This record gives sequence, structure tokens and C-alpha cells, in this order.
Amino acid sequence: MSAALKGSIAAGQGARFSGAHVLPRKAFSGQAVSMSLPRKQLSRRGALVVRAFEDEEEEPREWPYPKYVQEVRESFPEKAVANVEEARVLYSSEGYTYLDVRPKLENEEVGRVRNSVNIPMVNLRRVWDPEQKKKVLQKEDNEHFIDQVLKRFPDKDATILVACSNGKKYSLDALGALDEEGYTHIVGLKGGYNAWFRVFDNKLNRRRWGEYAENYTHGADSCGIHASGAGFERSDRIESWSPTPLEFEEI
Repeated sequence: MSAALKGSIAAGQGARFSGAHVLPRKAFSGQAVSMSLPRKQLSRRGALVVRAFEDEEEEPREWPYPKYVQEVRESFPEKAVANVEEARVLYSSEGYTYLDVRPKLENEEVGRVRNSVNIPMVNLRRVWDPEQKKKVLQKEDNEHFIDQVLKRFPDKDATILVACSNGKKYSLDALGALDEEGYTHIVGLKGGYNAWFRVFDNKLNRRRWGEYAENYTHGADSCGIHASGAGFERSDRIESWSPTPLEFEEI
């Protein structure tokens, strides 16, 4: 590190080359930090900006940033319902098992979260409908749901993240049944698999929707959308997009 850069950091000022990338002060004390740069900046020699800052509140409010992980750790299971970022912390950092209560058929055809456990609240099968002259979905309750849960999770203190397709269709009934059975560390996933899949792919990598990206820092606007030119229309389309076909949603 040059003397000029050392002096800039010691004075609490930015070390400017170009751009606007920020590293927390702990980056200069030997602690590991994560950082990603656009490819075009990585390809330009000397195109990196490093600016130390005092306020670590500027860390993004998302997994896996340490302050956010700690905040989520202290909030659950008492908070009871987790958004996608909170759920990712519980799943990846706190050892929660993702319990998928969607029908097995939907789980197989639409997709699943890696290492999730599928115990359906209802069973679906396709049967021939002579009036419509095609196969349609037929639903029946899974009468063995609680027995199957007890077999998979004999410890009532097991940490379980409960999810269906949209966070309402089956999850609410599942959470009620598990609570009545005496499970103490159960959390529902707000928005269910649909919300999870908008943010993370099947390999658990975070999605980046072109110009659209969530910004969880205090500098974001009231909707949490960074000023990237995405616009409300584009972000609304993303928020309403669902990987689950209507035939599963409507039954």
C-alpha cells in the first residue's frame, strides 16, 4: 500500500481511482470482506475505487452480511414469519430445514429448494375429465401429514422453515397444525417458494434482474429500489412474476 493511500485511510478519507465502490474500515484491519465489481471495471487498469467508511450501517440488509445475520438471529423464531432475506439467513446460517408443504406433483414439476424436505398438506394427481376432454388436477387432503412430520422431525425443538407456493395456500394450515402438535421453532416463509425463487435460483445463487436489484442500505428510496433506471413498471413485473403455473395456483 502506498504512503498516500495509507495517509488517506488514516485521515478517514476516500482513496479514489474512479467509480464508487465502498469497503468497510475492517477491510483495512486484516478482516475478510466480500466485494463484487462490474466486469467492465475489472477489465480497466486502475479503475477501482476504495473508500473506507465508519458507519457499518451501510452494509446491505441481506444475507450473508454479518450485521444482518445477527439481527435475524436475534429476531427468530419469535418473529414467526420471515421474508426471503430473513429466510435465507435461517436456512443457510441458522440450520433451519426448509419444509416444503406443496403437493409432491407441484414440487416435482415446478421446482424445489436444494436440500428441502417435501411433506405435502394435500396430494394432487391428474385424472381424465370427459367433459373437458383432457387430464385435470384432482386434490385430496394428506391425512398423514402430521405423522410424516413427526417421523421426519421427532424433536419438537427442531428449527423448521415452512413454505408453500405463495406463503398462504398451505403454509398457514401447516403452521397451525405444527404449533398445535407442540413444535416450538417454526417460521413461515412470506411469499413462499414463488418469492424465494425470484431472489435465489436452484443452486442458491442470488439472481440479478438486469438493471433491477434490491438495495437494502439506508440510502435506498422508500421502496428499497436503488436508482438504477429500472422504474416501477419493471420492478412490478418482477415482483408479480411466478414460477408456479396457474393450474397449481387455482386448484
